[in-house]
Amino acid sequence: MSGFEADVERLSARAADFGGLVERAARISAELERAVGGAPWGADGVGRSFAAAHVGPAAETAERVRGLAERLAEAGGKFGEAARRYRASDSAAADAVRD
Repeated sequence: MSGFEADVERLSARAADFGGLVERAARISAELERAVGGAPWGADGVGRSFAAAHVGPAAETAERVRGLAERLAEAGGKFGEAARRYRASDSAAADAVRD
């Protein structure tokens, strides 16, 4: 026996929390894309200068936040699957002891 144990209920509950994080990251990404998508800084010389300096980094940031939402969804799914597997293993072990 390794002494390892997992709190399956807590793991399962925390896995479910990722849904809210995914929604929040996606919402932030969409808001950022809307904010910079319409070129609110204008088309005059100052606006073009601002765009030259900031549009690229803003687009990169939006892409990273969108990617973060995807990675959070993946991580939440993996934690949920781990909880299901732990629960199934515990159940199988209990059945084996009873038999």
